[in-house]
Amino acid sequence: MIRITMLDGETIDVQRNTILVGINNYPRDASDQEFYLEQKYLGNLDSDFEPKGSALSTVDERLGIGGFLLSHQAFSIGDGEDKTIYFTSAVKSISVI
Repeated sequence: MIRITMLDGETIDVQRNTILVGINNYPRDASDQEFYLEQKYLGNLDSDFEPKGSALSTVDERLGIGGFLLSHQAFSIGDGEDKTIYFTSAVKSISVI
C-alpha cells in the first residue's frame, strides 16, 4: 500500500483498488465565460479501467503514483462530485506502508 502525505499532515492511503482521478486546468480562451477543470485520467493499480494494464502499476508503486501526481495539477480519490479535489502542489511525500 502507498501513503500520500500532504503538507498539512493529512494522509491518503492508496490500495490496489483505490480509484485515482487526475485533473488539470482546462485551457481558457477569449470565448470562455467560465473556468473548468478537466479529468485527464481515471484508473487504479489493479488495471480495472485500462485493458492494456494500469499506467500506475510499475515495479515500484511509488514511481507510478509519483508520476501520476507530477503529471496532473490536481487529483481526487474516487470518482464523483462528492470527492475532495486535492492540489498536487500540496503533496509532501509518497511512501510504502
